[in-house]
Amino acid sequence: MTAMPAPAFIAALGLGAGMAVAGLLPWARAGMARRNAGNPGADGRAEIQSESALWLDLAASAAHFGTWRMTPDRQMTWSAQMFEIHGLGPADPMPGKREALDFFVPEDRAAISDALTEAWNTGTSFELAARLRRPDTELRHVVLRGRRMGTAMLGVLLDVTDDKRAEAQMREARQLALQANAALREMTTEDAETGLANRRQFDRSLVHEFKRALRSGTPLGLVMIELDQFKSYREIYGQTASDAFLREVAQAIKAVPRRTGDVVARYGDAEIAVLLPLADDKGAERVATIIQEAVRVLAVPQAGSETGFLTVACGVAAFIGLQGMSNPLELVRRADQALACARNMGGGRVACYDPSANADLADPYGAPEAELERFVRSRS
Repeated sequence: MTAMPAPAFIAALGLGAGMAVAGLLPWARAGMARRNAGNPGADGRAEIQSESALWLDLAASAAHFGTWRMTPDRQMTWSAQMFEIHGLGPADPMPGKREALDFFVPEDRAAISDALTEAWNTGTSFELAARLRRPDTELRHVVLRGRRMGTAMLGVLLDVTDDKRAEAQMREARQLALQANAALREMTTEDAETGLANRRQFDRSLVHEFKRALRSGTPLGLVMIELDQFKSYREIYGQTASDAFLREVAQAIKAVPRRTGDVVARYGDAEIAVLLPLADDKGAERVATIIQEAVRVLAVPQAGSETGFLTVACGVAAFIGLQGMSNPLELVRRADQALACARNMGGGRVACYDPSANADLADPYGAPEAELERFVRSRS
């Protein structure tokens, strides 16, 4: 193995890898200046060059890069760090260009050869990422840089394997965190803002109760509730106040259903769903009326409303398992249609599903039934 001369080493660092040892170079220069002042002769200069080479060699080892030089006849000169990066020992022979290329994985060799050829012909520098395989089969990730200087090509080889591994570990950690968060969301059943059951829990409960109603031939009621003009309420009173009032209203609604199995859930931004197992349309309508009264008692002020207070619109639907309904989405659509009727009457109303009504079923919250439909299909 032939060590690269110090001047070539320094020139190679000029390609960019020298930035990694910027903290060491001032010490080297200071030491060189002191030596030069005390030893102006040939022996002093030799000692300066030797000390400089040692500093740079230590820096290259710390920064994980090696330097190389290639002559027009394709003969290579490597620094000690080049041998180390390639997994070779000090006694191993210096490779030529062809042998050096063979260290790289086959997919990268053509790009490296093309870059070297272009740099020879044009005198420009190059930089590319590549992978090399050591004799012990370990794969190393490197960045190869080179530039023609006179009749030789000088370059550096930066080993970035540790950086790649750290990046891969970070990606894996982020992916695991995302999976953990997804699993946590899957397990979470409560809406943090209102304290009600969340949409996912409602979907589960709806599918479960619908199947049970089908098996037992018992009724299942659903009340869809919308806070009237809540968007304008937020614009007038602000986000903080509207969030506080939303939670207050939600808790008042939650207190109305009393039976085991009743589910009160946040269904949309300002929409709440109340699932009522064993409740027929009359029973569900009574619950909706009580809910309206509970909200009225709160006396939440709302500028611009007819009453001066916040009101809710309720849409009611129900079915009995023997009626032949085969999909819980139909129950949701019926309650949504009834809610649209209540909304069209000016809000603050209770409306029951009427199959003959031509209500506007456009959903202002982005068709939440689509999400439920995917949920149902995933469990069918």
